Amino acid sequence: MVPTAPVARASATAIPTVPVARPAPAAPPPPDPAQDRITTVEVDYITLDALADPIPVRRVVTTEEPEATPTARPATNVLPLAGGILLLNAVLHLFEFLFLPAVSSEASLRAAQLAGTLIGVGIDTFLGVSFLRDKSQYRGFALIRLLLGLFLFGGMSFYQAQYLFTLVVLAFSVGLMVLVWTKPSGFMASVALTAVMLGTGVELIGFVRLSATQPLMDRARIALRPDLEGNQLVATDTLVGDRFPYKLSVPSDGWYRRKAEVLRGMDSGIDTWLSQPGSNGNLVVSVSSWAESNATDLRQARDGVIESLKAKHPGFLVADTSDDGSSVQAPTVATLAGSADKDGRPYRFEVSVYRSGPSLLQVTAFSPAKVFDTLALQGSTTRFRPE
Repeated sequence: MVPTAPVARASATAIPTVPVARPAPAAPPPPDPAQDRITTVEVDYITLDALADPIPVRRVVTTEEPEATPTARPATNVLPLAGGILLLNAVLHLFEFLFLPAVSSEASLRAAQLAGTLIGVGIDTFLGVSFLRDKSQYRGFALIRLLLGLFLFGGMSFYQAQYLFTLVVLAFSVGLMVLVWTKPSGFMASVALTAVMLGTGVELIGFVRLSATQPLMDRARIALRPDLEGNQLVATDTLVGDRFPYKLSVPSDGWYRRKAEVLRGMDSGIDTWLSQPGSNGNLVVSVSSWAESNATDLRQARDGVIESLKAKHPGFLVADTSDDGSSVQAPTVATLAGSADKDGRPYRFEVSVYRSGPSLLQVTAFSPAKVFDTLALQGSTTRFRPE
């Protein structure tokens, strides 16, 4: 027998290995914006045998996307805007002091008003520049300043029944506080800015109306002279007596009349006082009783004036005396001219005296010597006409 070769028997448990080609991963589909969920694909691998290549199996996993939360509107940084408004308010505050009528004619009260104005202008300028540089650490200081201004100026105007000005102060202060203290939305910032601009607009309208009746520069010239009336006088003007009948011609342009209440406090005998602020010129009419002068005629009354000037201004020198050429017994005017040092400066004087019934009227012109003729004060006292 020919031996046969042994035949290999296949194992019943053996599984033939079939190579599987690995497919290229597919690109994920684009997201659908209409759906609120995102579908992702995770890939796991299983093997049929330790030697077999892994077969990819796709598994679909669905996850829910969280709902989108609405975002708040960003706040508006309006601090630099508030700084610009404070600088504008500083300028307007200074204009009010210069151009608006003075609250009081008292020198001490006027000085206090000036000091308060300068302090307010300084604070607003400091805060305005700081806020323009976005320095927010001064917000609290600005809030205190605005509250004090609201209660002080608003309260004063309400007490004086100036209700429109009270509303202006209220609108301006509250609107500016919103811009300074908070970080408002665009809508709130617009409302606050509108309130501020309304208040500022009313104030500017007041300046325009004031300039229509009285030039603002005239007010600026006498800003530090609250004893003067605001209307400027010119050479063609003629004044009438306040308490006594007479006419007084204004010597030149640029004169102002001093307020009556100021004159009463200085000397009850002074009836009219004209002042030239730029050159320190003065033209004064005073009235006294003829009987109290102890004079028999105007020449003796003039001699009494000379003695009074010498007592008031030591070293007073008489340059000239004259009258109207009437008879010795009854001159209608007697005049004198002289000079003296006043406040360390040489001054010139001219005085004329008149009699009107039981009254003695004295007209005195004086100014620094270098401007006496420029102001047309020479002969100005003789253009006086008692009635």
